Amino acid sequence: MSKKAGYLRRYLEVIRQIRHQPYIGLDELVEKVRGVMAYYDDEGNVGVSKRTILRDLQEIRDTLDIGIEHCRSRKGYYIPQDEQADFDLEHVLEILDLYSRPLPSFVYPEKRKARGAEHLLPLINAIKKQCTVQFVYRKFDLTQEQLRKVQPCALKEFKGRWYLLAMEVGDKGKMKAWGLDRISDLQMTRELFDKDPAFTVGRSYQDCFGIFAREDIPTEEVVLSFDPVGGSYIETFPLHTTQETILKTDAEIRIRLHVKVTYDFIMELLSQTQNVTVVAPVHLRATLRNLYEQASIRHANHP
Repeated sequence: MSKKAGYLRRYLEVIRQIRHQPYIGLDELVEKVRGVMAYYDDEGNVGVSKRTILRDLQEIRDTLDIGIEHCRSRKGYYIPQDEQADFDLEHVLEILDLYSRPLPSFVYPEKRKARGAEHLLPLINAIKKQCTVQFVYRKFDLTQEQLRKVQPCALKEFKGRWYLLAMEVGDKGKMKAWGLDRISDLQMTRELFDKDPAFTVGRSYQDCFGIFAREDIPTEEVVLSFDPVGGSYIETFPLHTTQETILKTDAEIRIRLHVKVTYDFIMELLSQTQNVTVVAPVHLRATLRNLYEQASIRHANHP
């Protein structure tokens, strides 16, 4: 593990320990981080001491913009709940750590990886400084690349792909999602902008499954019935934060959630065709039935 990767790993462990044990004291934080880092053969290359952890805490605040605070009455460090809910930076760091160092021969990550992870840190920096960025972008349905200049506001992950949520310069008021895998020649400009205080990822995407948050689609109550195997899977890996189990028997697991029925959500249900039955709403069941029929016709007519 290189020193650069070691520092990143140490940042990750500092954040993880404080998240998992709010109000942890400095001495205990140092010992727990040291214990985790000891699993790495060359842990000594980066070191763990009170001095380095205090420096890490300041750099995490300044560079990663995570508001780690110290509570005098409880004599420990914590991360405010609103910051934890707003952006799962620990997960971002885990991905960066995975890309920054070689893995042991007995670890087999998914080989089919979306491109663009190298843009995460520069974009985090641009979002923090509220700097306009420009890049070359290629849409899936277009062969021609186009130069774009945008005001970056947030980063969001969906199914292994990362997206930049940004407003294009000259197109005020419309937030767009840009796939990092389709971005090239990323540059941070010297042009600053004022971030829209009304926009937060949590508020804009709270009723959405996927990356496209359409305001013209209403939030609906969706009830899905799964066979026991599919239901057990969906309970351990929920479709949405609003998901709740409303029926559980030897033959069926039924869940309820409140979401917008978007293209992404419909595609997710299609991927689980063998295990799921739509109970409500009726129009969603009709949409899936229509898609099944179209697919059946295409396969029947294929030579």
